[in-house]
Formats: sequence, structure tokens, C-alpha cells
Amino acid sequence: MKSFKSTLCVFTLISGIAISPLIAQRQSGKLNKIQQYMDKATSNNLVGVSVYIKSPKLGKWIGTSGYSNLEEKEPLKRNDIFGLASIGKMYVAVSALKLVEEGKLNLDDKIQGYLPKEIIEGFATANDVTIKHLLGHTSGLYNYNRNPELNELYLTGNLKLDTLSHIEALRKYAYGITGHTKPLGEYKYSSTNYLLLSMVMDSVIQYDHAEFIREEIIRKYNLRDTYYKQTPPKRLVDHYGDIDLNNITENLSEETIETTNWYSGDDGVYSSIEEASNFLQRLMKGEILSENTLKEMMKWNDEKKPDYGLGLMADKAFPYRFLMGHSGRGIGVTTDLYYFPHQDMTIAIFCNSGLRSASKEYAKTYHRMRNRIIKKLFLF
Repeated sequence: MKSFKSTLCVFTLISGIAISPLIAQRQSGKLNKIQQYMDKATSNNLVGVSVYIKSPKLGKWIGTSGYSNLEEKEPLKRNDIFGLASIGKMYVAVSALKLVEEGKLNLDDKIQGYLPKEIIEGFATANDVTIKHLLGHTSGLYNYNRNPELNELYLTGNLKLDTLSHIEALRKYAYGITGHTKPLGEYKYSSTNYLLLSMVMDSVIQYDHAEFIREEIIRKYNLRDTYYKQTPPKRLVDHYGDIDLNNITENLSEETIETTNWYSGDDGVYSSIEEASNFLQRLMKGEILSENTLKEMMKWNDEKKPDYGLGLMADKAFPYRFLMGHSGRGIGVTTDLYYFPHQDMTIAIFCNSGLRSASKEYAKTYHRMRNRIIKKLFLF
């Protein structure tokens, strides 16, 4: 994971304490600056940006800039819903860990006991892969959705995902490939892990993992603006990108919905920025998983230089010291959702412009905005 650093009025009550006029003015100034950074980004390459910030010092703030629908010039709203891309892995990991708590799975179980023989024989090292390896991206299995052939077919419109089953995707674009992988036990991010994890979950649930997530996560925690592998019926933003690499923004809503609903375990979640942030906060505060399970989730692959635990990204860097959460990158969406424990701060940045398969100018604009937000919050 790349470092995130490469990222209110007078007498307002914050956390029950009246703040001085000078402090209130400084805090208001920070948020005004952040709004300016967002506005500059949406006046450049990005269509719409929403930022959520919550901390004891700043209280809760949600800022929006740009459009939810570029063609109709419809302004982005605070409660609009985005596809979350790979942030969905965090929700799936939490669901799998709930099955561990229920005794239906064990982290040290080998996946060969849950998956079809074809899948196990399709990967040279699959016999030794455990559920924990899948959760932590240490299986050494090739990332099927980064296969150049698959990407080329999809981005050129020559592949419709409704004609491709998940096991066929593995068969065509992952089996037997060892390039761009690492040995079993070493960290290498691969969506194949979470596709297989969803299949493992399906094998121990009476219905399927999707309904389990809806029941045990979405409905149980009253997430009214969160959906898994189901298109939200209202307030879903349009998603945009530049898959032709010509610096021209195009509407990729159809493609984004298609992939979000097709992916299994490695994507699939839609949510509003506030509800996704609340979910992360509740997870970090121990309201969703037991204390021991949450500690297991936070056992990083590299304790000195944390990168990934079990469904959580992590990073140590100046100026924020430490963060946990997840990010997502799609052809029509860019998402960052992180909790900073030293400051008890949550920051989310959702953008309905995708950086994946886009020209470098889109990434430059997004990262410049994100870096300025971080510096303003943690340095100035």
C-alpha cells in the first residue's frame, strides 16, 4: 500500500467542551481550506468529491464539491451513495470473522476442505493455503482481475461479466500463473483471495455469503444506505473515468454497477460516506467484533512497517503516525476510508471519478487534493 501522505462557530460545543473563539476560528479555517482544495480538484479533472471528517477537536464535518451527475449538473449531496470498490473487502472480512466467532470457520483451516477440487488443483500452492492467508493476502495466488487479457477485453467492451462465472474467471485468468506473485506467507495484494473467501463462506452458510452480509452486517447494524451486490434504488451517484486514456471524462456508471454487482467478496459494497465512516468507527471501537477477534484483525503482516492485517490496510507515516482502514480504486470510483487512533480521527474521501485505467492527470489531481487535506489536518 502506498503511504497515505503521498498523502463551528464561537463557543461551539465539541465533545461537550466549549471551545474558545480563537480555536473555533482556526478550526473553521481548516475546514474552509479543505473545501477549497476539493473545489479546486472538481474544477480540474474530478467530477465529484465528498469528504468526511470526525474527531474530538473538529467534531463531525461533511463537505461536498462537484456533481453526482455531470451531464445534468446535479450537485453532489452529503447522503449520496457511492460504489466503494475494494473497501468492500473490509466488510467481507468482518463477515468472515463473524463466522469464525460462530465456530463455522477457523483461521487456520486449509481452504482445500471448503473449495472444489478444480480450484485447488488450479493453483500450485493451494493445498497449503489457509483462510488466514486469504484474509491477509499472503496466499501467493495470482490476482485474476489484474490479468492484462481480462482487463483488455473488459475495457474495450468485448466482455460482458454476466457471461462469465467466477470459477470460469479463475480458470481463464488465474490458474497456473505465478508471475507478479510472492511465496506463500508473504504479503501481495490479490483480489483472488477474497473471491475464494466468498466461496469458502458460501460452503458453510445455508443460503450464501451475500445474504449473510445483508443479514449480519447491513440489517443487524441498521445500515440503511449500504448495499451488497445490489444496485441502490436511489441516490446512487453516476461514476466517471477515462478508460480511453485521452483526458476526456466519460460516464462509466453502467460499467461500475456491472462490476460492483458481479464481484464476489473482493468488491460489491455501495454506501454513503457517513454510513461507511460510521461502520469503520464502530468496528474500531469494538462494537462489531469481539476484542480478541479485532486484535486478530489488527495483526499486521509486518509489525515494523504495517501494510495489511485481516481485511484492514495499515500505515505508519508522518504526519499522522498511524492509520487503519481500507481504500478502493475502480474505473469509475476512488475511495479512501481510514481511522487514525492517535487522534481518534476518521477521514473518508469518496470520489466518483476513477483513477484505475485513467490518464495520470486524474491521479495527480486526486493525490494533490488528498495530500493537502492531510497536511491541513495534521500539520497546520
